[in-house]
Amino acid sequence: MRTADPPVPGLSEREQRGVLAAAGEWVREVLAQTCGLVAPRDCPCGTEGAWLCAACRALLSAPPVRVDATCDALQQLHAARVRDEGPEAPAGVDHVPLLPVWALGEYGGDLQRIVLAWKNGGRLHLGPDLAQGLAPAVTAITGAAGLPDDGQGPDLVPVPSRLAARLRRGEDHTAELVRELAARGLGRPLLLRASPTNTQEGLGSRGRRRRGMLLDERAARRAARRGAPVVIVDDVVTTGSTLRALHGALTAAGLEVLGAAVVAAARIPAPVGLPGGGNPASQDR
Repeated sequence: MRTADPPVPGLSEREQRGVLAAAGEWVREVLAQTCGLVAPRDCPCGTEGAWLCAACRALLSAPPVRVDATCDALQQLHAARVRDEGPEAPAGVDHVPLLPVWALGEYGGDLQRIVLAWKNGGRLHLGPDLAQGLAPAVTAITGAAGLPDDGQGPDLVPVPSRLAARLRRGEDHTAELVRELAARGLGRPLLLRASPTNTQEGLGSRGRRRRGMLLDERAARRAARRGAPVVIVDDVVTTGSTLRALHGALTAAGLEVLGAAVVAAARIPAPVGLPGGGNPASQDR
C-alpha cells in the first residue's frame, strides 16, 4: 500500500506539521477577512480587526467588586444610633443589604458599550466572554456562603425580561448568559417563567421598592424541594429594585438566595478611606 506523499518534500515530520498549521491559520484569516466584508469585525469600543479587543477583554477579566451598598432599594434597617453620650455623639441609622451583589465594573465607558452591543446590538458572540468574566463573581458568592465544592453548584436564575423586549432582541440574553455560566461548571440553569408586576418608569425610589415579581410557583417549588441555593444573574443593576422583587418571589417559594452576579452596576462604592467610601456590606444612610 503506497503512502501519501508529504505536502512539502524534504522536510521533517515536525516541519511538515508546522507548514500545515501555518496554512490553516492563513486559510482561517482569509475566511475571517472575507466574512468581515459582510459583517465587519470591530469591537464595541470601536477598535477594528477584532470582535473583542485586548483592552476590552482585559476589562472583562478585572476582579469583580461588591456593589450592594450603592443599591438603595436593597438596603434594610439594621440599627438606630442616638445621642446618649452628649450632643457630639453620632446619630442616625445603619443599613445592611438584603443580599450581596457583585459586578464586573461601573456601567459606563467601554463596559457599557459591550453590554449594549450584546444586549441590544445583536452581538451574541459576546456572551461567552461575559460569562467568563462573570464567573469569579459567582464563585465569590458561593464561597462566601460556604457552599461545598462538590461540583454541583447553585441554581442560576436569570432576571426575566419582558416578552416585548425578548421579541425585539430575538433572544432572552440573561437566560443565555446563565447557560454560558452553567457550561463552565458554575451551577445549573433554573429558567423560571417570571414577569415584573409593574414598570419602573416614572417611579421614585420608594415606588421602585414596591416592585413585585410573578413567578411560576409550581416550578419554583419543585426547585425548592431539591434544596439547591440560588444565585441571581442580571446584566445591569441600578437601584436594585428588580433584584429585591425577584429575591422576594424566590424566597416566598422556599428558595435560598445567596446573592446576585451582574455584569455592571450604575454606581460603584468608593474605596475605603476615600470620600464616600465605606464597607460595602454596611453603609450609613
